[in-house]
Amino acid sequence: MYDGYEAGQLDEEDFRGVQVRRVKSFIAKSRGIVGRLLSETSFALAALRVRRRHQGVICVCPSVFVVLIAPMFVSKDGRVAAIVHDIQSGLAANLKFGVGGLLTGALRLLEAWSLNRCDTVIALTPAMADELRGIGVRAPIEVIPPQVNVREIRPIETVRGARALAVYSGNLGRKQGLDQVLALATELMRRGAAIDILIRGEGSERAGLEEQAQREQLTNLRFSDLAPREALSEAMGAAVLHLVPQAPGGANFALPSKIFSIMAAERPYVATASPGTPLALVTNEAEAGLCVEPNDPVAFADAVEHLVADSAVAARLGQAGRRYVEATVDREVVCRKILATVG
Repeated sequence: MYDGYEAGQLDEEDFRGVQVRRVKSFIAKSRGIVGRLLSETSFALAALRVRRRHQGVICVCPSVFVVLIAPMFVSKDGRVAAIVHDIQSGLAANLKFGVGGLLTGALRLLEAWSLNRCDTVIALTPAMADELRGIGVRAPIEVIPPQVNVREIRPIETVRGARALAVYSGNLGRKQGLDQVLALATELMRRGAAIDILIRGEGSERAGLEEQAQREQLTNLRFSDLAPREALSEAMGAAVLHLVPQAPGGANFALPSKIFSIMAAERPYVATASPGTPLALVTNEAEAGLCVEPNDPVAFADAVEHLVADSAVAARLGQAGRRYVEATVDREVVCRKILATVG
């Protein structure tokens, strides 16, 4: 619980002209999909208790239960749009979140049924749209990428010291495949590379990752919390390059939206993504980073060392990424497209 929220003092808030209503929900201690679904069910039930009807409703999946209840918030002639960031049934099946085939199948049916009740489904990439059709979504699907505020994240000059810094920043969960970053650190130490790795963020896997790093004496790796919002440009610009690992099992069902913030900061990145996955397709389209096969620490280290050694290539990739986000995923551009789906 963040300071200032613990007593419900910000349950209702006017945030820049937007009325925000926060509801209390149960937070499960379990790291698996069952615990997550229990927490999401709790939130959905709490939200229903303060329901109001609106002309346009935009919901985000996950959670599938938010999509399930979204039509209950819309007026008779209103419209509902669902933005799908992750396909939960696909992640559960391929990342082995401790569930059997029966529960995964039920989750897939619930996802399809809930999304089919929406007027428009928004997928982040064409590949994710194909996956949604594959689980039975028949509602109209539009492809609209995630948005980033290109005025909030400003490029700053790259400062190269005696040791280069590679950064992972974001959620520390199972689908991120962060074991690959520890394997990268091990390989870079073996080579004697003058490269440090910083992992920023919180999540279910952080404690285990920190214990493993300490056990393996990875002196080139450290952890910290996420940078405050007002220091985002400086925090991202401190890196020579960024790391975007992804667990291969869930690669077709999610797109790490952090890549667009990295591009906005005009920094290159190295991603672990097989050809044809959403992450690889966007990276190739933007020409903003390098992709290597997942779970190949040698190739991962080769790509990182290449960008550290060749500042011209790193700068070219960073500049291409900045141009890409300005043209395609700027907040104003994307939000206009989303708002058009609910009339």
